[in-house]
Amino acid sequence: MKVAAIPRLSASEFKPSRWRRHPCVVEGLTEDWQAIERWTPEYLKRVAGDQEVSVRETAGSPRNIYQNLAQGGRIRFSDYVDWITETSAAADLQEVIARFADPGQITAAIETCDFEASYYLDAKLTQLSKPLVDDVTVPDWYPTHPIDVIFWLGILGTSSGLHADVTPNCNVQVSGSKHFLLFSPSEARNLYQIAGRTHCRFDPNLPDYDRFPKASHSSSMETYLKPGEALYIPVGWFHQVTVVSTYSINVNFFWQRQFPQGLATPALWRVLLWRICARTRQKRKKHVPVATPLPE
Repeated sequence: MKVAAIPRLSASEFKPSRWRRHPCVVEGLTEDWQAIERWTPEYLKRVAGDQEVSVRETAGSPRNIYQNLAQGGRIRFSDYVDWITETSAAADLQEVIARFADPGQITAAIETCDFEASYYLDAKLTQLSKPLVDDVTVPDWYPTHPIDVIFWLGILGTSSGLHADVTPNCNVQVSGSKHFLLFSPSEARNLYQIAGRTHCRFDPNLPDYDRFPKASHSSSMETYLKPGEALYIPVGWFHQVTVVSTYSINVNFFWQRQFPQGLATPALWRVLLWRICARTRQKRKKHVPVATPLPE
């Protein structure tokens, strides 16, 4: 599998458009963000600790959430932050972070750590805390406001699984570090995209080329995001994101897909068609007339 570095531009140089089809690391985007300095575990608990949040769960060690998803549940945000800080300070995780930087090596090494279960949080920032919303600035890349702003918090080794998004997005690193591995939409067949889904069966962190031989011929791009850096990911680009620090905090902005984005990405056609059909069925259900009983 070929791997190249994702290009970098300054915030003043970068401007996405509906025709921009390539990812880019954007530097200097967060110069006016309070979050970069403020978002310590203590601050997060103070401004949002009483909120109840839903967490994703995997049985055993932190790893590919999509392929190892367990039941999950709801928890007070302050309790989750405490779990993050206590778990990330454990000696076995500290040993992994001291020895490895590559996401594949981290994934393999962390499987030997003693975990009954691990958890990952992705929550809407607006529902988590108003002070947290005030600590960030929305990039002025599009004329409309983002349709979603997501707060991510997870420990070393946690991975999203290889997937694509149907909307353009910007992932900003607030604390810690994450590794991003990206593949062009044209690589969908080589990545064994699940029919009608945005996720893939192939896991680049634990590559099994015997099961997925086409993946060995794929080309990818990568970067390690540091605090204050942002990554623009165009519609349809497959990406696997892995926490490579003791823990990581990110803010993810998603914007409405602009024409012709999506239509110009064949890998998403089946997914988009399925979603259109699902919305149509839902609308029909809302307009089904209720039969009025005949008078006796």
